[in-house]
Amino acid sequence: MIAIKLLIVDDHEVVRRGLISLFELYPEIVEIINEARSEEEAVAKALEFQPDVIIMDVKLSLSGDLKKGSGISACKRIKEKLPETKVIMLSSFAEEDSIYESIMAGASGYLLKGLEGKELINSIQMVSEGKSLLDPNITAKVFSRMKAMSKKQTLLSELTNQEKELLKLLAQGKNNKEIAEIMLLGEKTVRNYVSQILSKLGVGNRIEAASLVHKNKLFDT
Repeated sequence: MIAIKLLIVDDHEVVRRGLISLFELYPEIVEIINEARSEEEAVAKALEFQPDVIIMDVKLSLSGDLKKGSGISACKRIKEKLPETKVIMLSSFAEEDSIYESIMAGASGYLLKGLEGKELINSIQMVSEGKSLLDPNITAKVFSRMKAMSKKQTLLSELTNQEKELLKLLAQGKNNKEIAEIMLLGEKTVRNYVSQILSKLGVGNRIEAASLVHKNKLFDT
């Protein structure tokens, strides 16, 4: 059995030393080829050593100093150059945004740092075989986020660009006259647009439409 080539990325030396000590107990499974402490260093060493799997901390410094970087950004940059390399994100927190952004950046897994050593070894083996994984404690968060994104896309897909812009203003509390002035439209035209929007969204009035916008964060970036 050929050992899995592993790159460890974390800006805390204590964490890196702990991971190295753990992996040294399993030389037949993993081979530590190098370590990195910043986003730039992670990208450079990944390109140089081309590991099979990278254990990546979610939050990193940019260059080992006090400026903060991102393991998610590093993951994205590495995956663009080395699509076959698998990345497992490690975090102390199950933050919904970080989980979603990690998956979108191409990570094969997102695990919490409190997991047992053997679990991490098993996870490395799984992703090296092409499988994806999530810590059981955060799976529900991902499905919730995906469901919300799907609903958001469904709602907005029913609207034209003009209607989206008008709905955004409506959700800001603008009345028809204010919307007409901003969009350079007649008030009657605005009223017709509002009626069409309410019908498409399946709501009865402006208040319900605005509530739908805010509840589903339709225009949040």
